[in-house]
Amino acid sequence: MKIPKRARFGAAGLWAVAGSWAADQLTDGHVPNYMLTEWGAPPAAPESLVEAGLWERASDGYVFYNWHEYQPSKQDVDAERAASRERMRDLRAKRKQPKPPEQAEVGDVFGRTVPNSSESVRNPDPTRPIPTRPTKEEADASSPRKRGTRISEDFEITDPMKQWAKTKAPGIDLGIETEKFINFWIAKSGKDATKLDWAATWRNWILNARPAQGQRMDHSARGLAKGMALLQEYDAQQQDQPFLEIEG
Repeated sequence: MKIPKRARFGAAGLWAVAGSWAADQLTDGHVPNYMLTEWGAPPAAPESLVEAGLWERASDGYVFYNWHEYQPSKQDVDAERAASRERMRDLRAKRKQPKPPEQAEVGDVFGRTVPNSSESVRNPDPTRPIPTRPTKEEADASSPRKRGTRISEDFEITDPMKQWAKTKAPGIDLGIETEKFINFWIAKSGKDATKLDWAATWRNWILNARPAQGQRMDHSARGLAKGMALLQEYDAQQQDQPFLEIEG
């Protein structure tokens, strides 16, 4: 608020930009004149900051007042970075060193390992539960998810698939429908063109396929014949029932 209104906004912007730059460049709060020119700072902004007690004049620019009370010095930052690099070198060196073999006592029954040819076996410990295999749900949860794939150009239907189609979709030309199925999915693009189970996708395709015209008439004829047979059976059952005369 010590800065006049006409220069307050420009001075505040210069103070924020210069502070970020000085912290990044580790200048210990020094702001050179050439950076003021580079930023296009208003001429009155630096002097306004000096008059407000936020900056001090330097030989080649300005310096933040009491910079080291709020920001680390370049010397401190360089020392911390060097210490961090040294710690990382030590950590990498320890990781590269081979681990010494375990020195276990033979006959220890409290869970220590005993060397046994190519591997170590654990002695029984009555205080620990017996390890069990994970359940199917746990194994499924830990296993990676199956990824979808595109259809192969040499996709073929197996004998079980043909037997299924004979039962579930009689009258369908499997050769033509399978060829249409392959051509359709090869030409398909995008994420919808990948499937987890192409055999199941083929079965859905066959269920939605339409039989040829002559075969469709055969199905209709068989359905009509079946309906007529049911009606005849019903009439025969009615004839066997005793006739009831109702007096009117």
